Amino acid sequence: MGVPALLAWSFLAMALDIGVSRITYGTILPALSRDLGLDYATGGLLGAANLAAYLAGTLAAPSLGRRFGMRRLASVGHLGFAAGALLCGAAGGIPLFAAGRVIMGFGSGIGLLALFVLIFASVPTERRPVASAFVWGGIGFSVILSGLAAPWLLEPGGWWRLSLFGPALAGLAVGLSVARPVAAHAGPPPASAMPAAGAAGPLRHHLPLAAAYFMFGAGYIAYATFAGAKLAAEAAPLSVVVGSWLTLGAAALAGSACTAALLSWPRPRSLALLASLVTGALGSLAAGIGGAAFSLAASVLIGLGLASTPAVVTAYARERTSDSDYPRVFGFATAGLGLGQLIGPVAAGLLAGRFGSGSVMGFAALAYLTGAGLAVLDLRRSVQVQSGPVTAGTSSRAPHSDQEPS
Repeated sequence: MGVPALLAWSFLAMALDIGVSRITYGTILPALSRDLGLDYATGGLLGAANLAAYLAGTLAAPSLGRRFGMRRLASVGHLGFAAGALLCGAAGGIPLFAAGRVIMGFGSGIGLLALFVLIFASVPTERRPVASAFVWGGIGFSVILSGLAAPWLLEPGGWWRLSLFGPALAGLAVGLSVARPVAAHAGPPPASAMPAAGAAGPLRHHLPLAAAYFMFGAGYIAYATFAGAKLAAEAAPLSVVVGSWLTLGAAALAGSACTAALLSWPRPRSLALLASLVTGALGSLAAGIGGAAFSLAASVLIGLGLASTPAVVTAYARERTSDSDYPRVFGFATAGLGLGQLIGPVAAGLLAGRFGSGSVMGFAALAYLTGAGLAVLDLRRSVQVQSGPVTAGTSSRAPHSDQEPS
């Protein structure tokens, strides 16, 4: 399989692993509440079950990749996603649905990390930011599809099940396709672009980045899980509901495209994480005000950071590490995201149950703003590391990335 095919399948995988698991879940939450008898707190716990499994998969992926190879891990992870989605779509009650969510989450966790290792082993250094931003853009694609399907997903009659059966087939296709070997890029990257040996350092050096990612996870998942429920509680017209999701998806695609350009310039690159988190905070505040105009404005602002924030964190983690250290550091940062996504739905669900769905947006804004502060700490930390003494070295190939020189 060539690199363009790998990127295309990874784009689809992102739409499934994050888009379907997180964003579409928020779209179908009112239908799940009606058909499976969910309340807000239970809905949050089901979201947390998926995210806990995602976190476990992310943490297990580096060691599993060393043992079985990243290509095989990417395949098995997405076959697992397909099985979990099929189980959720066929569920007639909460226990079976929860089991499917757990299987989906674990498959997504190991599958996504493995795919990024394969991508960065196959793409030249100078093209990695563009590749990362393209893959994360799959979230926006999934959100747009969710918005287009919202009129049917909100109707009685089990239409929400199709939003899981379809992705199950797509996950099967991804799992079978990425099992094929990928051609590596010709030759090593330029020496000036390669991380210094030992540049990754102890994981505590990456703590501000992981903590900022944690706050992003808590903020965006709170919004994504309960934005649809808030609009339903306000008796918003269907056109507003559909328009909000379509706007969110289009903004996510636009933010992903802008990120690819932003990461190509040194000064904007260093401020990219801070800008995306501040934008999310402003969007959450707009969503809390209510009304059609502010709901659409919130979709634009939050959407701009929805895919761009993960793309920026992925680029930061990659540029600061060697090939061999990257799975560990990326897994550490993604674990921060996973913890945030784990806590976010539970906290937001409890707040929504006690104070109404509008309180969730205040929680999301606070999480985004705290993440912005941590992004400033990460920026200062990265400047200190770059200004310190550096020992030249050669980056090693990612462990068991299943790549062969072309």
